[in-house]
Amino acid sequence: MPIKFQNVSYTYSPKTPFAFKALEDINIEIHEGDFVAIVGRTGCGKSTLIQHMNALFNPSEGSVIIDDFNNDSDKKKRSKKVKDLRHKVGMVFQFPEYQLFEENVEKDVAFAPKNFGMKEKEALEKAHEALAKVGLGEEFYARSPFELSGGEKRRVAIAGILAASPSYLIVDEPTAGLDPSGAAKLMGLFKEIHEAGTTIVLVTHDMDLVMKYCNRVIVIDNGKVAMETTPNKLFDIEVEKYSLETPLLLSFTASLIKGGLPINENQVTSISELAKEIARVKKK
Repeated sequence: MPIKFQNVSYTYSPKTPFAFKALEDINIEIHEGDFVAIVGRTGCGKSTLIQHMNALFNPSEGSVIIDDFNNDSDKKKRSKKVKDLRHKVGMVFQFPEYQLFEENVEKDVAFAPKNFGMKEKEALEKAHEALAKVGLGEEFYARSPFELSGGEKRRVAIAGILAASPSYLIVDEPTAGLDPSGAAKLMGLFKEIHEAGTTIVLVTHDMDLVMKYCNRVIVIDNGKVAMETTPNKLFDIEVEKYSLETPLLLSFTASLIKGGLPINENQVTSISELAKEIARVKKK
């Protein structure tokens, strides 16, 4: 089942002198199996948009349908079982390590499945599975999450979301503050989770991530949907208009074409594909 935004608008501080319309008439669908990127300049409404997906925000106008849950602007139409929705839609915030609060890693990760009704033994099993997924073994179980490195804290926080086995995973700037190696490992984890059947929504400013991992892109501009497209087609337009940078791979590909190498840029979605294209034209 998709996540459907139907004529969704959202206003901060309504009916006050500080009223600000952050979203206006949003109509989009997140399809089952998507790895979709939501992009746009800082302050365009991306984070406000995703927080409607697990009812942290309720629309000022319109509705968001997530499977059989209705997050509607009309309280009478709004589904009541928010806990069930948040079991289904996991949210990883920009700095997820701020979500940590338990005395040790094992308890922290087991909290979500216990909160959603699992017995302690089953919740601990889920916690151990989730920790293994993020690359943290038994030696971390008894450690305080507050004594871990920044990257380890982030992995524990993500494990806490994964332990609840969400159908949809929403991640907001997950690689912010990470070094290239840490970012690559984390995105590799999200790729594995996606391939295992979880729909992923990625909010990011990193267009290289969009190019490498996503099948669709939704561009938000001043609270409105500017376009929905694929990563390859996105960079055919003047992306600077939306404060987006062309991925390094495409910039390098363009420089090769400009230098006289007749490669097909539409075939280039990764370094390996670029290598294949170079080898193809060199054989001629």
